[in-house]
Amino acid sequence: MFKRRSERAEKGNNKWRKIEEAILPTAKLRFCPEQLQNLNYIFQSRLQQKIGNTADKSLVLAKSVTERLVQRLVCCAGIMDPRFASKFLIAVHDQLNGNLPSTNLEYILRLDSLSTPSLYSTDPRPRYSVIETDSDYPPAYARLRLHTTAMKIWGDCANSGGYLRRDKVQAKLVELLAQAAASETPNSPLNVDESIHCGTPGKILDAKTLHQVLRIPSEQHVFYGPGGNVPRFPDPRDFRLAIVDEPGGARLKVEFLSPALSNVCVDVRILVGIGVESWPSTTDFPARVTLGHTDCLLYHQAAQTGMYLVGYGVQSSAWQIRLPAAQDLIINHYGPNSTVRTILDVLFDSLEEIDKVRQMKKQASYKILNRYIFMTMVLNRLEGYSTNPSNDILDWSPMYLSTHVLKILDKTMEVLHAQKLCNYFFKKSNLLVNPGHLCEDDYIIEANNVKSYIIRLFDESLMSTKGNQEFNKMMISQESETLLLHKWRDLIDNLQPPSSTRGRRFCFAGSKNKQEVAHTEYTVRQLEYIGLLLQNLLEVKQLILTNDSYMAEDSIIKIDTSIEENHLEDVIYLLVTIMDQARDIYLANQTNPTTAKTRPKIKAQFNCYTSKLIDTIRKDKDMANLTFEDDLSLVKVILKWLYKAMDQHKRYLAPILRPYLHTLFTTSHSVSWHLEFIKQRMNRDEIESLGYFAKLVNSTKITPAEGLIDAVNKNWVWAKSMLKMVEKNTLRVVFISSRGKVYRHILSLPSYQRHRSAETLLEDTVETRKQHTLPANRNYFSTIVNQKFGDDYPEATPQHEILKKSSPLTFLLRETNRRGQHRGYGDILKSLQSMQKLNMFQQAMTNLPLEDRCEIMEVVQTMQSLKQKRTKRWSNTLPQSHRVAPKCEKYTPTEESAGVKIDKRKVLDAKQIGSLIGSCRAARIREDSSVLLFQDSFKIKSLLNKSESFKF
Repeated sequence: MFKRRSERAEKGNNKWRKIEEAILPTAKLRFCPEQLQNLNYIFQSRLQQKIGNTADKSLVLAKSVTERLVQRLVCCAGIMDPRFASKFLIAVHDQLNGNLPSTNLEYILRLDSLSTPSLYSTDPRPRYSVIETDSDYPPAYARLRLHTTAMKIWGDCANSGGYLRRDKVQAKLVELLAQAAASETPNSPLNVDESIHCGTPGKILDAKTLHQVLRIPSEQHVFYGPGGNVPRFPDPRDFRLAIVDEPGGARLKVEFLSPALSNVCVDVRILVGIGVESWPSTTDFPARVTLGHTDCLLYHQAAQTGMYLVGYGVQSSAWQIRLPAAQDLIINHYGPNSTVRTILDVLFDSLEEIDKVRQMKKQASYKILNRYIFMTMVLNRLEGYSTNPSNDILDWSPMYLSTHVLKILDKTMEVLHAQKLCNYFFKKSNLLVNPGHLCEDDYIIEANNVKSYIIRLFDESLMSTKGNQEFNKMMISQESETLLLHKWRDLIDNLQPPSSTRGRRFCFAGSKNKQEVAHTEYTVRQLEYIGLLLQNLLEVKQLILTNDSYMAEDSIIKIDTSIEENHLEDVIYLLVTIMDQARDIYLANQTNPTTAKTRPKIKAQFNCYTSKLIDTIRKDKDMANLTFEDDLSLVKVILKWLYKAMDQHKRYLAPILRPYLHTLFTTSHSVSWHLEFIKQRMNRDEIESLGYFAKLVNSTKITPAEGLIDAVNKNWVWAKSMLKMVEKNTLRVVFISSRGKVYRHILSLPSYQRHRSAETLLEDTVETRKQHTLPANRNYFSTIVNQKFGDDYPEATPQHEILKKSSPLTFLLRETNRRGQHRGYGDILKSLQSMQKLNMFQQAMTNLPLEDRCEIMEVVQTMQSLKQKRTKRWSNTLPQSHRVAPKCEKYTPTEESAGVKIDKRKVLDAKQIGSLIGSCRAARIREDSSVLLFQDSFKIKSLLNKSESFKF
């Protein structure tokens, strides 16, 4: 018996190391495991060669100079017409370029006069309405109806109905850009009013970073200015410029007259954008994602980043709805060397290969595929190809790189034949819609081009890798990483309750006296994670766009928490929201034709018994006395009633709630071990300290040099980064306190100290950079080793790029992105370190070369020492927070608060507003249109007309 068990375990271990064959039904091909491994090597080798080309000095310099030229043109356009002034410039090309070289740049010019939130607290709120649901216009588009004050400013760009016309706004921008190209001013960023224009490198941001920057008061903003003693913009006379008004935006073709860059041509696209601090109501994202999904928290955080109305398309008064910040947040959840980002790079590279196939054919055809289509397919696969975090981390490991790529290419053939691919966020919008010049044969030809490329991959995968040292390195690192992932999965699975008693533990029927057993099986970590999920779910509901969102001066719901009222209806609202989601997901997953016919009956019965459950809750005496001061207690109550509903109504509620709750428990158990690192990324102490530094400088209480030295002594990360920049070269720092008030300071070291610092840095670099035998940059262990060189830039990097990426706010907010190597949350090494299970990590490295193991362990020891220092520093400065989603209070030094009496009632109200029950009430009020507010009482009508569960 023991022999059979050992044989079984040995077979299981061998099964871990193998890839399953990949079957492509549309292409009618089958790839064996050996072919898939060969493709993994081919893909990584090609990417390494292509990414090496990005270090081409001429290409990097050309893109940097072009970006500065765009800044000049945009600033000049904003000076000539203040309506087009934009304090920031949103770069969106990084999403679609990935790690591959490209000569395409794309920006969104945010119209600050129409966008929300406003730049400054004293600015008036723009008055207009956003209409999404208009049958005369395609999905994923909206119209913008101006009100009286906005009409006075933008009347020349509006139609007779008061709707802002996209074509007129874009035509005006193109006209302004053409005039700016002929203008001699501004010739220097120093002549630009940085409070309303974008002349510094540090204010070129991605959409997600800008969303976070706009939530920080302007007096706390710090940016790096341009380099050089007398910085100047590029002169348009040194270029050949072509500016064209296209349906896809204002297009600029930039060619260089300089002989050094004469062979480079950069294609720039500028889109007019209006930022809206709401989430579109016409999308089912993230409502369609169950709370038990691996990325549920990520998706709900992405849905809080707002939207942009972009001038794109052929509609005259319709603006395309884009969600660039949400896409940034999802994509940057994974590191540049992760499997997910590698899949994107391979697919982007495959477009060039498919173009070669198209050119080799004699038959002329149109190009249909683009990078955004492949990004959409990867996002669809991330959402759909997910079971639970423990399995997902293996299914998306480097071993399955080629499998995912081939499956997506095969799916591409399928959607091309069907001529339909839904937009990831707007399922009614078709990305493959015929623009008018295509016929059905064009789609078939493009699908055949993809098939030809897959066949070529099939032939290339038959290559022999015997004796290939690089292939052997890849296999060793891959096996070690796979072993680590399996050990992690087994560790997490073994920490779950025993399966033999799980059935009794998760039902009320098997418990003694039918006591509260459900929530007692959830650990505190799980409860905190579920509370974090619910908090973000409710915050998304508060941001959903309504027709009257911008008719009032302030659309933010204000709650008078001093009014005493029972929170029973708030709990019911949250409970019904969860049960409705469980019902909708259950019905959507029923593919059986017989079950599909009974969907209305299942839905009606579920709603009927949900209504009975609500009546039971309202009659419960214990519920009437609960205060829910602690978020965890509310989570426990919600879980208690969900399990009670499953136990008491086994016929109608249990089949729907059981799989939903099972998935929720499994996912929360796996993710809860990364909860500490999720909270670390939410920590805003560094940003708070930078803001306090900026306020002191703006108030002239300290000089930037004094504040920098003090911050370095206190071990703030942003201060160390700033000091490193000063040691390399003179640094210009820009502070913007309010509109029209811009302060530029220059930080510099004496020449002898700068040379000494440079020599020290050079010595450290020579000493620490070691040659290792791991394959370059595409595995977990190489990523760990390269973490300590994260702040280093290649020699060919222009100063503009360094200043842009190292600017304090950009630098700090970039750290809030996870950028992990694996699917899920957190980092396996850090989690094993916190669980004191580093022996598992060491066991997984046994097959790696000795010198690589030693170097990795040096990094691990450095992490441990840094963690001890950080823990010691924070233990004496900031208190521990016991809330589910801690929102850091503003750090107030003792000197500033001396003699100021603190209003305890206001502190209590602030806590209630930010709590889970407070968010629940705010979301309920926003959703319920029948709310009556009085000064002496607070009455809310029943939600009978808002949820289908209450209609029966």
